[in-house]
Amino acid sequence: MAQPSIPQHPTGFDPLELDILNRREAFSFPPKDVCDILVKIFFEWIAPILPVVNKQDFMHKYHSPDEPSPPILLLQAMFMVAARFTANQQSSGARSASPHVFYKKTKALYNAGYEKDSVTILQAVILLGMYWDGPDDLTECGIFYWSRLGTALAQAYGIHDRESYTDLNHSEKGLRKRIWWTLYTRDRSVAAAFGRPLHIDINDFTVDPLTESDFIERNELLQIEYPFDIIHARFFIQYVKLCQLMDLGLCLKLSSRSMQDNRCAEAAQCELGLSEWLASCPLELQWRQSRHTFLSGILFSTFNTIVCQLQLLQEPNSSNEAQKSSFHAASTVISILETLYSHEQLQYAPSFIICHAVVSFVTLQHQMEASVPSLLHAIRLKLDANLEMLKVLSQTWPIAGMMLELFQATATPAHFDRQLKAAIDNCRHHFSGKTNGTNSGPRSFQRSRLRQVILPQSRVVLQLLARTSQNQMTAISRQTLDDAFSEADVENESVGLQSGDIHWNGSPYAFSSSLETDPSAVLQNLQQIIRIGRSNLPSNRHCL
Repeated sequence: MAQPSIPQHPTGFDPLELDILNRREAFSFPPKDVCDILVKIFFEWIAPILPVVNKQDFMHKYHSPDEPSPPILLLQAMFMVAARFTANQQSSGARSASPHVFYKKTKALYNAGYEKDSVTILQAVILLGMYWDGPDDLTECGIFYWSRLGTALAQAYGIHDRESYTDLNHSEKGLRKRIWWTLYTRDRSVAAAFGRPLHIDINDFTVDPLTESDFIERNELLQIEYPFDIIHARFFIQYVKLCQLMDLGLCLKLSSRSMQDNRCAEAAQCELGLSEWLASCPLELQWRQSRHTFLSGILFSTFNTIVCQLQLLQEPNSSNEAQKSSFHAASTVISILETLYSHEQLQYAPSFIICHAVVSFVTLQHQMEASVPSLLHAIRLKLDANLEMLKVLSQTWPIAGMMLELFQATATPAHFDRQLKAAIDNCRHHFSGKTNGTNSGPRSFQRSRLRQVILPQSRVVLQLLARTSQNQMTAISRQTLDDAFSEADVENESVGLQSGDIHWNGSPYAFSSSLETDPSAVLQNLQQIIRIGRSNLPSNRHCL
């Protein structure tokens, strides 16, 4: 294959815009061997999760010197996503390929309106939504921006309406259906992971459910049907179904606006849906450590994360059965991450795997607060393994490093020792027939009224910051508590933020306001929380 050629510029394109694009090197490509590696990575690791490009048509244009090259906007977007996963490539050029460089090129081409084909624009916008380096990428021109923009463009182009598919051939129809359902999965995964509202209403589109035939590509002129990977097709169909279960249990019904009386029924309905999904999942996609595959690992990591989220969203009213189920699910997520790592596949995992690691950590840490001594040791080993996996992920996704720093500050050996001592004291009181006193044993956790589980209404882990930093302050200041505290006072402190208000340095809303106005303040606040957590000053109890 020759290196992709610079296309003939659109007729009447603004010369000033063209000059800006040239200055931004928007039409430049890496060397030929690097391009080949990036294309290979895209179709092997990314396309199964984002099936928005017809492989046969793309590769025909990519390899044939007689055919026009694939659209440059799409090429740069594909290179941007694939460049994230080149750290272990033998080619020095591939290792030095920067996602940020490709992101700037792709964004410049999009902003200039260089591409006119609606499908190509949608493909590029979906891929742009996969760029995630730091907290700024969650906001302006980041994950949320591109996800919402892709949905709005698809609706403007009529891709949400099956009537617009009437005159299309088989390959075009299948591609548009996959594009729409990819937008749907992105909308649901972003909403569930980051606590953002849904953008796609299930009542506002009429696109038919995906079938395996939608992944088949055909050459209508030669009447040739190309082979396709049926496992990839079945994986994405099952992944869409899991995202539909997010509709049922996470994104809509179990928000803070739901009435408490309805939550048990809604949770039961979601659990029933998860059980039905599990029973109908194809055998080749069911994850077992002994027959591990990359796609089955990603699929069941998503499934078990939903189980954990469902239990967390019901706190403090979840049943013992739900808590046991979430413990098993969180442990399974960590086992999947470790197995992906042992097979050298973790570095190719999509960004939402970070959210899976975060949810499993929070779930296990919550279980740690009310566990018997023997179980505490098992949970601690799982938490340590989770931190190791976040460390590995941070080499591919820098945002995972920030999560790692936060969790390391809240899961210290001293914190574990305090919880172990409290659990032992509880056991002694239980077997001696004594009731627990006010200050004996770990304090019960009650979920504050924030509707998010992982990341907040702002940029990053707002609820986790409130929860973990409050626990840290409580643990540090426990030695200074007056023995005369009433049980009600202790409960008030353990709950902390009953109304979701966050107090920073004695001022309500200061923390969330700084996030709203300046995303870079996130890192500063994280560092400040970590410094406070390591301090032994009793006055720090009043920081939150």
